[in-house]
Amino acid sequence: MLKKSYLIAVFLLCFCLVHGQNRSSRGGNVTVFSDREAFYLYINGIQYNELPTKQIRVERMKDHSYDIQIDFVGREKSTLLKRGISMVNEEGSFLDLTYLANTSRSNRTRSLTLYALFPAEEDMPDSRTAQVFVYGRPKQIMEGEFDPGSGRDDYYGEQMTNAEFNAFLKTIDQAGFDNDKLKIAGMTAPQVAFSVNQIKEILKKFSWDEGKIAFAKMAYPNCPEKRNYITITDQLAFGDSKNKLMDFIKNQPVDRDYLERMTEVELNDLIKAMRQNGFDDDKLKVLGTVSGKVAFPVASIKRILKELSWDQGKLSAAQKLYPNCIDKRNYATLIGEFTFLDYKDKFTAFVRNQK
Repeated sequence: MLKKSYLIAVFLLCFCLVHGQNRSSRGGNVTVFSDREAFYLYINGIQYNELPTKQIRVERMKDHSYDIQIDFVGREKSTLLKRGISMVNEEGSFLDLTYLANTSRSNRTRSLTLYALFPAEEDMPDSRTAQVFVYGRPKQIMEGEFDPGSGRDDYYGEQMTNAEFNAFLKTIDQAGFDNDKLKIAGMTAPQVAFSVNQIKEILKKFSWDEGKIAFAKMAYPNCPEKRNYITITDQLAFGDSKNKLMDFIKNQPVDRDYLERMTEVELNDLIKAMRQNGFDDDKLKVLGTVSGKVAFPVASIKRILKELSWDQGKLSAAQKLYPNCIDKRNYATLIGEFTFLDYKDKFTAFVRNQK
């Protein structure tokens, strides 16, 4: 009887997932327009438009939160930044947002203001007077109807609503052993883009590290925030298990055309993970899980180097982080993080030899 109830629950979960995909599977959208001057748009530190524009739209945004930055190009250059813009409502459904980047004529102050908010619909028309991009495909203006089978959109699976996710967790709970829980999770992982926080909640349902690692590996390919995957190691009990997961993350292929920048909160989480290790070698192992996947500014690299005790570790970190640094022109300022002249010279020689 228990086995029959278990199978029925699995069937109902799969049914809900299949039909749930028909509602808002394309993610959220954001449109930004200016009432006066042209601008460049950055999402999570990545520039989207090669030429300045007064109106731009980005579609298929399947993360739940974004940092959006506007750089004006007029005579009075300025920057507007909105952190943590949510693309979902309280029910977990995606939104279509419009922001106005405007200028006050009286005091010349600028602001990025929410202008309109609607539920994101599959067939919702968009303004083709704007430059339109698909999230994850910067500097590639969308021409005509986007083919979801031909590009970056394959990077993601479907997003679960809060209700669907809670039902999924309940189904896992009804399975007694980790092997059974892994079978349920294994059916779903290839179809769903779980966030890091959702993956953490799923791992809490497993009793042993072996099952947790197995699911973490299954969920990795579709996770839209791989830059934060290292924080999942908090859910593992043993150091050997943490090392196995870190080695897995470090060895995953990197798409260098679509590197993202960490938010301040995410950088703090990375530093916290480094601090949980006493020795520089262990801290560098944590850093190695993100060093090839994230575009760091020099200011962030400086904070990371301060977490390392010895110049040898700092030099190793500086060398790892250099290729993806977004402001290499400022890299020389990191020399102040080294104590001994010998390592200052090694750092200088390394930077000079980079192309």
